[in-house]
Amino acid sequence: DGAAIVVDADKNKQIGVVLNGQKDGAMPAWKQLSDVELAAVITYTKNSWSNKTGQTVQPADVLAARK
Repeated sequence: DGAAIVVDADKNKQIGVVLNGQKDGAMPAWKQLSDVELAAVITYTKNSWSNKTGQTVQPADVLAARK
């Protein structure tokens, strides 16, 4: 809740973390999930609890980040 990466206006930052994990190993990579699944999870975290960013992540956004 309120994490800088989640509330950042650049949704690609959070997409990158979810796809590739964190360098320190605290967050594993989730590349095995589909683009639809990842978009849903990221959209949820961007708009749940007090995060209310109003951002929507589309599967196409995740697909673009995979390249």
